[in-house]
Amino acid sequence: MKRNVLMIIALVSFAVFSSAAQGIEFQHISLKEALKKANSENKLVFIDFYTTWCAPCKAMAKNVFTLPEVGKVYNKEYINIKLDAEKEGLEAAKKYKVNSYPTYIYLNPNGNLVYKESGARMADDFIKIGREAVASANSQYSLEKLQTDFPDKQDDADFLKIYFTKLLEYGQNPSEGIDAWLRVQNEIEEDDVDMMEFLLKYRKYILAGSKGEDIINENFEEYMDIATRKEEGDLERFQVQIVQNTKDFAYESRSPELWLTFMKSFNKLPENYKKRGNLLEYKMVYYAMLKDENAYKDVVEVYVDSLMADKSIVEIKALDEKIYEKRAKPLEGNKAPEAIRMLEAYKNGVKGASIAKEIHQKGRAYLDYINTKREYKTLEKWIGYGYELGSSKYLIDDLKSKMYYKRGKTKKAIEFKEMALESWPENDKKLSAKKYELEQMKKGELL
Repeated sequence: MKRNVLMIIALVSFAVFSSAAQGIEFQHISLKEALKKANSENKLVFIDFYTTWCAPCKAMAKNVFTLPEVGKVYNKEYINIKLDAEKEGLEAAKKYKVNSYPTYIYLNPNGNLVYKESGARMADDFIKIGREAVASANSQYSLEKLQTDFPDKQDDADFLKIYFTKLLEYGQNPSEGIDAWLRVQNEIEEDDVDMMEFLLKYRKYILAGSKGEDIINENFEEYMDIATRKEEGDLERFQVQIVQNTKDFAYESRSPELWLTFMKSFNKLPENYKKRGNLLEYKMVYYAMLKDENAYKDVVEVYVDSLMADKSIVEIKALDEKIYEKRAKPLEGNKAPEAIRMLEAYKNGVKGASIAKEIHQKGRAYLDYINTKREYKTLEKWIGYGYELGSSKYLIDDLKSKMYYKRGKTKKAIEFKEMALESWPENDKKLSAKKYELEQMKKGELL
């Protein structure tokens, strides 16, 4: 009897120890279920947004999430879930503007963002983030409260300074807060060295059309006179930085007004910078943000048709042969993995593959909006051109699969999706998502 009691005590002790020694307990439930559970247990929700191809995601899952000290904090304070941003977590990733992986999202039970971070982290840093998110949710300066108060406190310099400072702490973009503060603050003279240093410190968050840009433009010569050599270089690059900031924030916030501001600013850049972008592509994004389907389709048609008209198939293949002779010949016989990969790329056709990729990307986006016979014929023309190219055929098969699926021809759609997957490169990050699409097709789900 005594022996049985001792065994029971030992088993209970082992169970308690095992529970205490485990890492993060990720629950296999939906986001909706996690929010409901967090509400009933008075906790927050932690989401690890990952993808199957993301190396830092795998490193975090293996080396950080499994640690007892990490689990101690996260299991106490959070309902923890993992979402594949390209599969079941796709819509949630769009909602919370997840653009890199891994991204860590911290929510209150209402589904409102409390904190956001990304990238591989050491255990101590990751624990700190978890604790800061809890503190943020319980603070008088919680992200939710700050964002609620912001529209009504545009004249309150003290609040605005706290606002943009806290946004930075919470992993949010503070551009609007910095702009609002600069418009009403009176603690720094605009031509003073302190203002120059402030603007340089926060140069990643100064937008086109903002007060910060005005101050830079009005005081540029003065700043150059007092700047160090390094600061002079930063000031000279400031306008390009502003345009890039505006592009990034407009895309992140899905603001068509700000995106239009970006396009106007981009057009004013020196020619050597403008060559790095494509105004026609920027127009596509603008009309997509506006949800102006007809204008969007018109621009996509112009873009793809001009791409196809630029060079004949014969010219493209001749160009790819020249590239192969010049760059690939020296790689023949080289057994190094990278050399083999490059040789395959040259055999595929560099220029042809680039055009096939554009047709695939633009065609899939175009397909989301089309519904007339003329539009389907236009898409079929692009697909036919893609097959003639003979490069990256799997991309054209994938596009044709999506077209068939939208038209209700599921059997043909699955056939072409399977053909695409047969030759899809194993090292391509999109492979996992494409396999998932095939699974959804077989289930009859919407893509």
